Amino acid sequence: MTSEPTYPLSYVPVDTTAPRTVGADYLPSPSAPSVAPPFVFPGTEEVDPAFVFSGPGYRSPAPPYSLAARISLALAVLGVIPGISIGAIAAGHYALFEVSRSRKSGRGLAVAALALGYMGLAVWILIWILVIANG
Repeated sequence: MTSEPTYPLSYVPVDTTAPRTVGADYLPSPSAPSVAPPFVFPGTEEVDPAFVFSGPGYRSPAPPYSLAARISLALAVLGVIPGISIGAIAAGHYALFEVSRSRKSGRGLAVAALALGYMGLAVWILIWILVIANG
């Protein structure tokens, strides 16, 4: 048989809710689902924590290559086909723009594609000039 505690008449309770434990405001309440996703540092969205923390020490994951840089290099290699070098040049310049604005790698691929693209374009222009001149 428990009875309610008796208080003096001058006592007025300020808060009737149950006391909370220390740090309870940081924990999600069991009745409300968590709405906010966990915090992710910018630039680490694609990072696999299992890879970074496996083995001794920390390993930095390699940034992904720019798809535009890969495409520009493939087009530059195919520059033996007339007109493809122009596509390699355009894709190479776009790849350089993309690499400078994002956290992707591939600057070397884009520069190599631009060099091959400009050389291929120069060779095709020279061939067209010789064909027209010998006509």
